[in-house]
Amino acid sequence: MRMRGFTLIELLVAMFLLAILGTAGFQMLFQITATRDRIEQQSQRLSELQRTFYWLAEDITLIADRPVRSAIDSRLSPLQFNLQGENLFELTRAGWVNPAADLLPARSNLQRVAYGLEGDKLIRQYWYHLDPVDESPSRRRQMLSGVESLEFRFLDRTGEWQESWPPPNVEDPGMPLAIEFSLELDDYGQVDRVFALPG
Repeated sequence: MRMRGFTLIELLVAMFLLAILGTAGFQMLFQITATRDRIEQQSQRLSELQRTFYWLAEDITLIADRPVRSAIDSRLSPLQFNLQGENLFELTRAGWVNPAADLLPARSNLQRVAYGLEGDKLIRQYWYHLDPVDESPSRRRQMLSGVESLEFRFLDRTGEWQESWPPPNVEDPGMPLAIEFSLELDDYGQVDRVFALPG
């Protein structure tokens, strides 16, 4: 009985098919990995945006009408915008929980918070004491990257939007009813959020 093996053509065809399947499998794996990386990047970016808007909402909706004194003994209003220097805005907020009040020295449940842009990064910072002895903030945290610009509008008591606060030629306007934040991001473009103030 004569044994019959594969011909050279059959071997070449099998190798060719195996190469096609291997190449297709590698390309599919590469696309799956690239898609997974893009999804992870988008997820991280959305988490960054959600965290930023959470803290903005937390700070704005708990704003307190309590002025502070700076380390150089100048009076700072409860809400300041478009400051000269590193901070875009500062505010005094309530609701700062002190779970270790029985163990640590007593502190206020009010907190002085500031936001500023450093390059393309939005930074949140706060002072441990309302009337600090040091101009430098106690804590700093990066909230958002890829910020090209940040602008504000303010809803006054008459229902009109103002470009600055306090509005020009208005004495003691109190607090605005709401603040609109317009962020220009390098990937999502313009993102607007409006936060109502308490009261």
